[in-house]
Amino acid sequence: MQVASFQHLTEHVTFGTTPRVWSLLVTVFGELAQDVDAQISGALLRNLCKHIGIKPEAMRVALHRLRKDGWIDSTRTGRTSDYFLTQWGRAQSIAASPRIYAKDAAVKEAWLVIFNPGFTLGHPAPTDHSSGVWVSSNMLVTCIPPNTDDVIAKKLNLASRLPEWITSRVCDPAIVKLSEDFLSALDAVQALLGATPNLTPMQTAALRILLVHSWRRIVLKTPVLPDHVFPVGWCGMECRARTFSLLGQLPKQTPFALAKDAASQPPC
Repeated sequence: MQVASFQHLTEHVTFGTTPRVWSLLVTVFGELAQDVDAQISGALLRNLCKHIGIKPEAMRVALHRLRKDGWIDSTRTGRTSDYFLTQWGRAQSIAASPRIYAKDAAVKEAWLVIFNPGFTLGHPAPTDHSSGVWVSSNMLVTCIPPNTDDVIAKKLNLASRLPEWITSRVCDPAIVKLSEDFLSALDAVQALLGATPNLTPMQTAALRILLVHSWRRIVLKTPVLPDHVFPVGWCGMECRARTFSLLGQLPKQTPFALAKDAASQPPC
């Protein structure tokens, strides 16, 4: 695909703005270099970033931050550097991958659980998204069925109709809006790509990274709950389906294949 056409394509996924570079690079390493001993050369990173619209200076600052935070490390080979995930960084990437790359919702069932207020009073509500979200200090929407009779529990099936004051606590309005915008972007990308994308390996990798990154920004900020308990306007289910339909058209690349492609392609 011509450079101008590809840039027009990626602008839909980025909404015309530059992604936070350090966060995008976390996606790059998770997509291309999560395996043990996998490395990405500085030249390959620069080429990928150029395709995505990230300047070399911004990339260097982001790499420095990721190294400082313990995500990555590097080795020198002559005048060049190869970058790789640290043991800790790889563990973080592996832990997040099942949610990011799952083609189906993580869970299909949920419960609304009401606890004894006296029991929960003074206990801070959990802040992670591992099993659900607290609606109040003693009311929880969770994917884990209660194992005690000392609660009131209602199973939330597809026919359940939760009031807005509950569903609004399940997902932040900004994330709901982001899912709506991303769904529109995915439709635009699919229309531009057609049934047989005419992309180079580097373009394929760059577009895959942007798609995965945009989906990651949504799914990792939401609780592990079925789609039917999310607020009105939530498009996560459709975004998930469209994202993986597109990824199915874009073969996953390897650093070796991309380095070979970079050597044969003119500068973008």
